[in-house]
Parts: sequence; structure tokens; C-alpha cells
Amino acid sequence: MREMLEGRLEWERTPEGILVSIPVRRGPSTAGYALLVIIWLTIASVHYWHLLSGNHVDSSQYTLELVAIAIYVFGFFFFLGWLAWTVTGETLVMLDRNELKIQKRALGIELATRIHHNSDIRNIRFVRPKQFWALRADTDPSTSKIQFVTTHGFHVFGKGIGETEAVALIERMMEVYPFPRSGERYYNAVVR
Repeated sequence: MREMLEGRLEWERTPEGILVSIPVRRGPSTAGYALLVIIWLTIASVHYWHLLSGNHVDSSQYTLELVAIAIYVFGFFFFLGWLAWTVTGETLVMLDRNELKIQKRALGIELATRIHHNSDIRNIRFVRPKQFWALRADTDPSTSKIQFVTTHGFHVFGKGIGETEAVALIERMMEVYPFPRSGERYYNAVVR
């Protein structure tokens, strides 16, 4: 049974370690963007349905309209994927004494999984959010993340995670396996 860890994070102990669920961060513009795309797709559907139902002659104009319809159909499926990820997306972090497994899911379906051996991981840190490119006085919470280093380079998970959530998660992870050099400060990354 999962219980709240901190903020939006849920966790549970497993026989070998921990399982943590990090839901996707939905920003304030998510609902506005979804509404805008729905209106755009509705207008385009009505427009192109009218064109397709009418009399058409084989011409380059009709071919271009078919290409435009294909682009709108692709946009519609891209929007459905984005909507599914935004509403149901989560990252599962499964840690035991031997490995760290990071799995992304949407609609309960596994999309991607990365597995790292604990002995290869070091420098687990919370990276604070960056400033908005247009507004220098505020930060973009979707740019925060947890970062770590392996022999194959930098890896990240938990994009959009808050600092208190990250600190609680990293503390739980350190209880399962003492990752070396975690807690040091470099660049814009911090772990306490």
C-alpha cells in the first residue's frame, strides 16, 4: 500500500528496497493549452470535412489539402499522446540493494525503463529550477530534477520535482544504498 512521502510523491517499502511514484507536474497553462488545441482541431475538422465532402477535381490544390489533413491527423494523435502523459503519466523509481530502475508510464503502460547498477551511481543531487527565459524574476518549476552520474554520463529523473520532495526521496534512497559523494554541491545542484 503506497503512502505519501512528501508533496505529490507516493512510496512503499518492498522486500528488497523502495518503490516511489513521481507523477507528472501539470503547470497552470496545461488546461489552457488543451482547450486551445481542442478548439483548433474542431475548427480544422469542420473545415476539412467540408472540403472532403464537396466535389473535388484531381489537382495540385487537392493534393496539398490532403497533405494538410495528414498533418492535422498527426497533430491530433500527438495531442492525444501529450494528454495521456499529462493526465496519467508517472515515473516509478524502484531501488533495491543492487540496482536502480527508473520506469516511465502513461495509462499504466510502460513506455521506457532504464536500469543502473547501484555500484555505478554517484553524486545524486537535486537540481534547482531555472529561471523563465522571458521572466528573470521567477523560476520554471518544470526544469527542476534529480540528477546522478554513472560511468556512462549524467542521468536525470523526476523532472518538475520540488526541493522538499527531492530531499525526502533522496533520503529514502540513501537508507537503501549509501551512494558515494551524494550531498556535495556543484553547479546548480544540491543535495542535503
